[in-house]
Amino acid sequence: MATNTNEHVASLRPSYDFPLSSVAKDLGSRGLVYRAICAGSRVLDIGCDTGRFGEALRLEKDCIVDGIEPCLAAAETARTRLNRVFFRSVENEHSLNGLTDYDAILFLDVLEHLQNPWAVLRSALRTLQPGGTIYVVVPNIAHISVVRRLLQGRFEYTNYGTMDRTHLRWFTRKSLRKDLEDAGFVNVEIHAISSVPYLQFESFLSKFLVDQLGKILADLLSGSIIGHGQKPADPQA
Repeated sequence: MATNTNEHVASLRPSYDFPLSSVAKDLGSRGLVYRAICAGSRVLDIGCDTGRFGEALRLEKDCIVDGIEPCLAAAETARTRLNRVFFRSVENEHSLNGLTDYDAILFLDVLEHLQNPWAVLRSALRTLQPGGTIYVVVPNIAHISVVRRLLQGRFEYTNYGTMDRTHLRWFTRKSLRKDLEDAGFVNVEIHAISSVPYLQFESFLSKFLVDQLGKILADLLSGSIIGHGQKPADPQA
């Protein structure tokens, strides 16, 4: 059943293989994750797609980057960019068996596509070395654009964005924190990338307004949610 589901999702899957701009300067979710990862880290990128983000870590921060990708065509491309790529689905507590001692694990816009993200998070905990960090990026289902449509009685899927038709799960800031803590992660922190309708113009004033409104109305105006937490340190260390 899982294989059929993955094949169905792959048939709906848009292509994301386009060059990244300078991710080191990016103000979005990937830029924040990129800057948080220490140079020389051993990284596992879950749902690595064609490996563009991992390649930036490998070439610019001297990281060792392995990937997991359930789409064969994307996995084959990623193998030209990352150290290792495993072609497999990620759906349960055994999905990461055989992979250990990573400094960082990435789920960048991945959890929302999984049938059982909670089991996968528990598997990720075991895959990290003690003190290692998980980084999760998910869309915010509480965003005002979704709430507005719900108040109109609309629940419509799209090709991209929060209501992407391949999404199976949805998250808010509070639910993501709980999911990470329930999986066993400690020192969990949740951040948000503001997305204010009609205020995304490239000017100082609009950026200032987006920043301030995003702080005041974080749940309603967060486009992407970023969560990170650590595997508890080895008590024997």
